[in-house]
Amino acid sequence: MDSHIDIATDEHARSDSPVSSLLPDYSRHNRPVNPISYSFTNWGNNFMLLVPPSNAPESEPSYKISVSLNLNPFLPISFVTKVEMVLTEDRSEDVFVGEFEVSLNQTRGVLTMIGAPTRLSNVLSGVDTSRGHWLWTHANVQLRWDCRTRLEDGSPMCVCYGLDRLSSQLATFVPPPVLASPPLPAAIFTVFPDGHEFFEHILMSMLVVQRKMTMLL
Repeated sequence: MDSHIDIATDEHARSDSPVSSLLPDYSRHNRPVNPISYSFTNWGNNFMLLVPPSNAPESEPSYKISVSLNLNPFLPISFVTKVEMVLTEDRSEDVFVGEFEVSLNQTRGVLTMIGAPTRLSNVLSGVDTSRGHWLWTHANVQLRWDCRTRLEDGSPMCVCYGLDRLSSQLATFVPPPVLASPPLPAAIFTVFPDGHEFFEHILMSMLVVQRKMTMLL
């Protein structure tokens, strides 16, 4: 059975599945000296890759981002986005990082990341009723995404902050201007040194925020 059907029909099944044994500890990334900008490959065959630059340390992993539809007739039609760490030489399969599901009308959302699935509304919430300001709280990690600034081409400039005393900047993400004429510029995802400790939370939360923002258009 497809993984997105598992979430839709039995939210507790994941905790006892083989996937759960692959859930990472979210500390694979060493702290670099400088910010690192990651690139997205072109979309094809229902997935894209997030890859580090060629001059990044060899230990920096890549990630596979795939999207499918949940057509369960008893639930709202939903997009299901799954993130996996890409196969490396010493692993027999890609490592599951997380998965989230958002219905087309946004009435239903589910996140699977570190343990049993949970409602997305328990993890992501709006700040000050703004459409571009979000708070992510999951597994003792708290992040704030501020996407209220717009660039000249219409793209949102999304900045991720930690919720520590200094509210340090951890990452930035600039998606392409989706309402512009093609060809669209590439998305830009930059993670600062302090952000690498929470890299996969930043990546998952960025994808959730971006999905929600595009569904508001």
